[in-house]
Amino acid sequence: MEDQALESNLAQPIGPRLDTGWPKVDQEISELRRRFASASTPQDYRAIGTHCVGVLEALGMTVYDPAKHLRTGETLPPLDKTKQRIGRFTEDAVPGQNNQDVRGLTIKAVELAQHVKHSQTSTRRDAGIASDSVILLANILRRIAEEPSP
Repeated sequence: MEDQALESNLAQPIGPRLDTGWPKVDQEISELRRRFASASTPQDYRAIGTHCVGVLEALGMTVYDPAKHLRTGETLPPLDKTKQRIGRFTEDAVPGQNNQDVRGLTIKAVELAQHVKHSQTSTRRDAGIASDSVILLANILRRIAEEPSP
């Protein structure tokens, strides 16, 4: 019953899979769901932003492959450079003008999580939107990784 309550609070993927299949990402999402269920103060909601960033860091570690994504002359982006890591993955995986909106979603989800993490006045709504955004981003990136465009 507790799992059901936690699952109903935040976004669910549209596909048949209930998780991404990426263990570290799924662990971070599970912890985000657990923490969101009990959050009730601006400090809690700010902490939810930190958990959202944890999901993003796990995503960055998972999708960013230096052998594929590191350009000549660049150095490996640190773990906390999630916009750079995830951005490079999406730039390479969904290139071109037609996919500009998908790449834009990535940037906005990262920025939203950072905003909630640093806000002194975050609300449950703010934290929920940021949480839903990073959960959906994880599922979007999973879809991109498994279903290359034709």
